[in-house]
This record gives sequence, structure tokens and C-alpha cells, in this order.
Amino acid sequence: MKKIALSALTVGLFALGLVACSKSNTPTDTKAVVKDSIRMTFKANNYTLYSLKDGKEIPLSDSATTKWDIGIKFYNIIVNSHASGPGQAGVKVMTDGNYLNFKDASGITNFSYDTTTTKLAIDYNYKSPTSWYNYIPANHGFSPKAGLYFVLKTAEGKYAKMEITDVFYEVYEPGAMYPNFLKYKFRYVYQKDGSTNLGN
Repeated sequence: MKKIALSALTVGLFALGLVACSKSNTPTDTKAVVKDSIRMTFKANNYTLYSLKDGKEIPLSDSATTKWDIGIKFYNIIVNSHASGPGQAGVKVMTDGNYLNFKDASGITNFSYDTTTTKLAIDYNYKSPTSWYNYIPANHGFSPKAGLYFVLKTAEGKYAKMEITDVFYEVYEPGAMYPNFLKYKFRYVYQKDGSTNLGN
């Protein structure tokens, strides 16, 4: 009886050790990165590159890398893949107004890409009904369309969702066709564990 009891105890401790090792080898920090409100200044005549993973601007000298996910120049938005970069980035423009309720990107399969430098995944032609913004002729301003947001694959193939909530001229000379700088306000959720879970 003692030998049986000892064997059972040994098996139990061994199993417990396996569980402990398994837990120690499993990443515990798998929560999505949530950025609720970012105000960022963009130049109107050059692309500003941004990393959703790192939450910061990436220098143009790294444009040929996968360090950035999106780039913004005036009302043009590029993603890092195909004609715009070496990454795996793609985008699905959503118009259902459910940014906060959108929690899982597993059903999104038809991502779009920048096929050429003028045919971008995110439509920038204000005359097009599928453009992402409304144009204001009186002051050459523009604003994001209500209810519109983006589901993204990043340059590294991770998933994110992003919504631009405001755009305004930061430096603008009256009478000029374009401003020197624009300030974008946006928010996003980036899933760093590689899953499609974008709950926030």
C-alpha cells in the first residue's frame, strides 16, 4: 500500500511539474494594444509612416522595411505591402459604424492592397462614393465619413482595427490650396498575439 501511495504521489508531482512548465512557457501578456485617442501631426507633402505595433512614427529611411504599417500624406493613406512596401499589410474598409462592436476579424478575407502608387486600397478620390472622407470645398478641408473604420492586417500579418475620428489643419495660410501640416485624431486596437480577436 505504501509503495502504491508513493507511486501515485510521484505521478501527481510529475504531472503538476508538467503543468507548471507549460504555464511558464505560455505567453501571459496577450492582451490587445488599445489606443483610444492619438493626435498626430502629418506633413501634407510627404508620407508619415506609423507603426501600430509600437505606437509611434517610423522614419522615412525605414520605408523599405516592415517596421511601419500605414502611411498618411494629406488625404492619402497607404498600407505596407505590394506597391507601397515589403510587408503583408492589407485593409478592409468598413462602413457599418460598429467600430466599438467589431471584435473579431476572422470573417474578413477580402483585404485590399495598394496595387499601384495611384490605385490605393483606401480610396482617396473625394469624387468617389467609396472615398473615406468628405471634402469641404469652401476651405479645402476634409473630414472622415461617419461610421467608417478600417480592419487591417499589419506589415507583419497581425490584425488591427482603426478609426480616424478627426482631421484638421494645424498650419494653414489663408488662400493656400493646401495646408503645411494636418493633425489626425485616431484610435485603434492592435492584436499582438497574432489572433483575430479585436475586442476592447
